[in-house]
Amino acid sequence: MFHEETVLQYTKEKLLANECNKKRFIELLTKALQKANICVQQAVEDADLTIVNSAISVAPQYDYCGRGKTPDSYYSTTSSNHKFSNELLFIHAISGCDITSALFGQSRNKFISLFLKLEELLNRAAIFLNPQATTEQVTEAGENVLVALYGGDLATQILDELRYHSFVKAAAKTKFNLARLPPTTDAAQLHAMRNYHQVQTWLGKEKDPLKWSWMHTPSGLFPKKSENDPAPESLLQCISCTCKKSCTNACGCRKAGLHCSLPCKHCIGQSCENPMPVILYNESEEGDAPAPIYMVDEQLECEDIEL
Repeated sequence: MFHEETVLQYTKEKLLANECNKKRFIELLTKALQKANICVQQAVEDADLTIVNSAISVAPQYDYCGRGKTPDSYYSTTSSNHKFSNELLFIHAISGCDITSALFGQSRNKFISLFLKLEELLNRAAIFLNPQATTEQVTEAGENVLVALYGGDLATQILDELRYHSFVKAAAKTKFNLARLPPTTDAAQLHAMRNYHQVQTWLGKEKDPLKWSWMHTPSGLFPKKSENDPAPESLLQCISCTCKKSCTNACGCRKAGLHCSLPCKHCIGQSCENPMPVILYNESEEGDAPAPIYMVDEQLECEDIEL
């Protein structure tokens, strides 16, 4: 365990890559700032939300500093666009932020253009602002928005059908990226539920994350993954990679949203950074069903730093 006087023997990046070391560093930094009479507030979840709320709460106590002859620019939700100013939180969440999840290759500007073009989507977005909305309402509204985003017909098409037709068109091309296909209905519903939970959090309405597509892990909350396969098993068996090292971001399996498997030429789904998850099972107290025990990465264990 390191302390204030510890001299690092390796880089800062390596130190903070370990979650236990990061927590220890935050504790030491908090104590040092408080000792210097600096008010410290540690964010539990979303740091940006904590920063904004803290700034707003003390804003009247401080004078605004600016430069002479330099015009001030003020921005607000009422001046951005009157058509969907109330839905900005939903657009920010569903288009991808660091607290929920994101769609590959779909920019925030595309979402804004979509809402400018199809005003009927405002009714779907309004559901995410309703604290009494049900999971069925949220998932249906989220799927409708994504169908429109990928060019489908809101009245007649569902995501899985649109995904299939998009795949058929893409397969005729010389090169195409599977990640650009519309998500499966299952994945889209999980994405929509996380977005609803986040929008409600921003609005000050606390919701149980475990009911909105999050799950507990040894490292904290983690987004739930789709339980259904992204494609038929016979098709998935055809996807493999030829990575010679690590299987990182350039890995074909990883780009397709899959774990490496036996058909992979070099790693065989084992000796790489994208293997199938390993789950050990232990007998539960009732003895009826096994209780899962998730394997924890060894890097999460606290490291001792030599002085």
